[in-house]
Amino acid sequence: MGRWRGRAAGLAVTSTPPRYLDRYEGSSFGGSIILLATPAPKPADAPGFSAARAREDILRVAAAPHTVWDQASLVPVRDHLRSRLAGMGLAVATYRYPPVTDAFGHSYPLENIAAAIPGKSGRSILLVSHYDSSPKKRAAEQEGSRGAADDGYGIATMLEIARVLAAAKDTLENGVRFLFTDAEETGLLGAGAEMTRNLAAYADVDLVINLEARGVKGPAVMFETGRNNLATLRLYRNARWPFAYSFAVDVYRNMPNGTDLTQFLRKGFAGLNFSVLDDLSFYHTTRDNPDNISLRSLQHYGEQILPVVLEYSRDPRYGRPGAFAAAEDMVYFTWLPGILVSYPATAAKIISILTTILFVAWTARAFVRKEARIGSALLWFLAWLGMAALALGIGLGASVLLAKATGIPWKVTYMPGVPFDRAITWVLVLLEALVPYLLASWWARKGREIRSLLAAAMALNLVLLAVFHRFLPGGSFMFALPVLAALAGSWLASRTGRAWIAWIPAVLSIGLFLPILHLVGLALTIGALGIVT
Repeated sequence: MGRWRGRAAGLAVTSTPPRYLDRYEGSSFGGSIILLATPAPKPADAPGFSAARAREDILRVAAAPHTVWDQASLVPVRDHLRSRLAGMGLAVATYRYPPVTDAFGHSYPLENIAAAIPGKSGRSILLVSHYDSSPKKRAAEQEGSRGAADDGYGIATMLEIARVLAAAKDTLENGVRFLFTDAEETGLLGAGAEMTRNLAAYADVDLVINLEARGVKGPAVMFETGRNNLATLRLYRNARWPFAYSFAVDVYRNMPNGTDLTQFLRKGFAGLNFSVLDDLSFYHTTRDNPDNISLRSLQHYGEQILPVVLEYSRDPRYGRPGAFAAAEDMVYFTWLPGILVSYPATAAKIISILTTILFVAWTARAFVRKEARIGSALLWFLAWLGMAALALGIGLGASVLLAKATGIPWKVTYMPGVPFDRAITWVLVLLEALVPYLLASWWARKGREIRSLLAAAMALNLVLLAVFHRFLPGGSFMFALPVLAALAGSWLASRTGRAWIAWIPAVLSIGLFLPILHLVGLALTIGALGIVT
């Protein structure tokens, strides 16, 4: 089986049948497990990208801690990178910069390592990862992290992609460049030096792909792009196992976090950023070592990034400056393994307007036919709003209590190490979903206007849709699509006389939300329990 694409009025559905699926990992709830599946690792003798081969580089790079605060520990890592790249026949360059002093008071020189496979057009794509492991910088971290995932995953993926390209011995239409940066963990200093001291060397670069890790397992999430990413996402559609949500880009843009890609985006480069997010308790600790890496996660990096690089390197359309210039963003989400739905932000606005019109027509019809009452719908709207506020309060209160009980400082975006955090999260999610379901069932059994309840729920979604269009437009699909699903289910049920049909769109909406809840929980940790629930 191959890949297929469907397009209509700007909508694109890109699918890769999940034939590589072996098992899934890193999830705590059945429904989200399926959507968070990762591909089976390919053996060392397989063609294309092989996680088994890439693992060998992790074993070498992560043999010991290698932080910038211990310059001698970086020497074998640098030697390995130069040796591997030169062994593939690539010309290797080293960019050295005078000592800098980081925010923690340590001073050291910087040394970035680069290589390239040139293309006929003179334009290039740039892959970036950092080769320093993290020293202990804050309370939840430990000395002795070996950086097997952060950023061994990035290094190994780039070296394996370089091997695939070099072994093909094809003349590329567009070039592929590789940059291994120094001192990312202490302030993005290596990438910063390239952008402040060596910017002219990147005049041929059209797109930067950064590879990171904030955990050790689970899917490699494409979580960040540059602004006006429409053309960038069209290239990303070539990923063989896409996993991305446009709301994540909006959220990350408003967070204080940064990666090496941050330095490039500040200079106007287009970009894609990838990272695993599961499990944060391994992040910057001694547990980030080769014994705990996931070959499935490593394979997932390759299954996404290699096809993107190959498409760029072969397509003459990318051989002109400004190939990734665009006037708007894309709205996109993963729905089932290997399926990426994407459409321009303009189309998202049109979808939202049409959804609102359909809702108004449906509601007016229900009121005229006495299937719903305005007063009852208003009361239900207030009830739904109250339940949402209560869920937020319960989640927030629970996370604060957990912080006090465990002695872990409470923070919305970083509260790792809470015992049974996922079990607690999903128990609360299920309980808070069960209460509205039981209320709706009780109301239906009473023979009252179930459409008043449904109209109120859809109206609340539309209010949230308007809010998201204003502040987080990449998340608009999370509220427009459930309303459309509810309207479709109601129409189908009334046309066929089979009430159970209304559950089909509901199940599809639940399938959309489960991985989103899981992803937000992983990214923000249990400190964001109020948001997740």
